[in-house]
Amino acid sequence: MEYPQINIKLLSEEDRELVKRAKQRAEDLRLTFKEFVLDCIRNALSEESPDNADSATAAEIEALKAQIAALSEKVSIPSATKTEVHTLQERVNQLRVGISNEIKKDREQLASLTLALSRLESQIEQLVPSLNLQVDGEVNSNSDGDWLFGEDSGAELPLT
Repeated sequence: MEYPQINIKLLSEEDRELVKRAKQRAEDLRLTFKEFVLDCIRNALSEESPDNADSATAAEIEALKAQIAALSEKVSIPSATKTEVHTLQERVNQLRVGISNEIKKDREQLASLTLALSRLESQIEQLVPSLNLQVDGEVNSNSDGDWLFGEDSGAELPLT
């Protein structure tokens, strides 16, 4: 079976520039150069016979269907290679491990801070009786003034 073929020699710079522009336009429309050229030929033929408006509309519809089919094929093909997907999966796993490590560090720091607070509370509780402070509404009979502001009876406070 013989298939038709179009061979055109483009000798002038203007013709070559026209082909470049046509290829760019085809790319912008997400068409192959062949599809674009055939659409141009169809459009030119339909414009040539204005009394044949129905077939021109049908040709435009067919051209649009071809464009939709071409776009559908391109959309269904994944744009990433297996290597790229594998690299992304590795990166996600690395991030997951990193986040887990950070959470572990935070938990360890939180445990250390909790222990330190507990020790401070214990030391404060040991200081309370030695300072003869008012506790639970009991008034300290030895206090002549407000020990917080230095209005004490002159006695020094023991440090522990």
